[in-house]
Amino acid sequence: MNKFNRINNRRSFLKACLGSAVGLSNTGAMLSNMALMKSALAQSSNRFDDYKALVCIFLHGGNDSFNMLVPTANSEYTTYQSVRQQLAFNQADLLSISPSSNMPYQLGIPNAMTPLQSLFQQGDLAFLANAGPLLQPITKSQALQNDSLLPPQLFSHNDQQKLWQTAWSEQTSPTGWAGRMADLIMDSSNPLSMNLSIDGSNIFQTGINSLPYSLDAAGVESFELLNPNQQWNEQRIITFDKLLNANRHILGQAHTDIYQRAQSNIGILSNAIENANASTVNYPNNHFAKQLKMVATLASQQQLLAQPRQIFFVGLGGFDTHDNQAVKHPQLLLKLSEALAIFSADLKTKALFNSVTAFTISDFGRTLTSNGDGTDHGWGGHQIMMGGAVKGGDIYGTLPQSLVLDSDDDLGDGRMIPTTSVDQYAATLAKWFGLSTNEINAVFPNLTRFELHDLAFMR
Repeated sequence: MNKFNRINNRRSFLKACLGSAVGLSNTGAMLSNMALMKSALAQSSNRFDDYKALVCIFLHGGNDSFNMLVPTANSEYTTYQSVRQQLAFNQADLLSISPSSNMPYQLGIPNAMTPLQSLFQQGDLAFLANAGPLLQPITKSQALQNDSLLPPQLFSHNDQQKLWQTAWSEQTSPTGWAGRMADLIMDSSNPLSMNLSIDGSNIFQTGINSLPYSLDAAGVESFELLNPNQQWNEQRIITFDKLLNANRHILGQAHTDIYQRAQSNIGILSNAIENANASTVNYPNNHFAKQLKMVATLASQQQLLAQPRQIFFVGLGGFDTHDNQAVKHPQLLLKLSEALAIFSADLKTKALFNSVTAFTISDFGRTLTSNGDGTDHGWGGHQIMMGGAVKGGDIYGTLPQSLVLDSDDDLGDGRMIPTTSVDQYAATLAKWFGLSTNEINAVFPNLTRFELHDLAFMR
């Protein structure tokens, strides 16, 4: 059998495995099957001859995104103002946007998001309307009559963060959708993970056989007491190496392997960062912007990192706006918008804008109603997608037909029922990333419950 036939037969086998995984009802069996698939697929990880990166921007706390896309026409604005009370933005301060698709009403964004208006108008940025965790498409009457149709622990920060990051609303999943993607397509011969977090540990990038590598916005954290660049560590390093080499126990060897891999990754990333060209744009002086700057730096060093596919995780906190929202939320939107605008400019100067797609997720949307000083935990909310591969200048998904309280879109107190699922959102990004249909169905086991598997916001 020649090499070409061996490869084709092997790929057919993998497709069959992936197809069977979709039908598995037992969670453990499916995860086990994915682990086996990863081992086989790792040998074909060189199937990508281009570079693509996803940048997940987690807005910690639950972004009040219904104050991000705001009705501007007099009638709809009056309804918005009545519902949102003291949290409503002034009508005169809203910046108009003109989506290429027909919307149920005219929309604008607050002037705190001025940097994103031009990105939207020039087709570099888009919005996804009213997305959230769903077990299946659901109406208000169904939700009120049968709460088993609702995602578990709805309105809970920790639980809803997990549902967004795992895209598996029916199960308590030990893996995130970026981790499951890595299980399938990562290069097992590369010691560096394709999932890089600049915002700490997360389940989003955790797979069965893959874990994220964490670093800081300032760079790689090293073992200071074992840093070979410090002369006073020389004797300590010699002694430590002797201890590592002397241990032949299986657990000791595992510890040695982990340490050596960590040191290797520290060297790889440190070298990449140190040899990267300095950014020619000026990032805002805040931690979130510095995270995005590090993403741009690492993405520009693919010849050294040798990762044709990467997923980055960054975060911006403070969105749990139960109080003082009228002051805090515009400040957060400005920080987000300024950083995204500079990040896009940096990617363009590095000729990476078409290869990198940034997208937001958050715990949940917030209530349309005010608690007197802020908003409470909601459900559906709007998200942002940015990049040269995004079909920008449009709003995807389905906006609520009205922001009137107790409408068919309102579960209660202005908690909007999502019309697009996390699964659909993530699967659209995964398709652009290069996963096959069978791989997408394996990563997102609930996707088949929804009619649209591709929301068509990617080129």
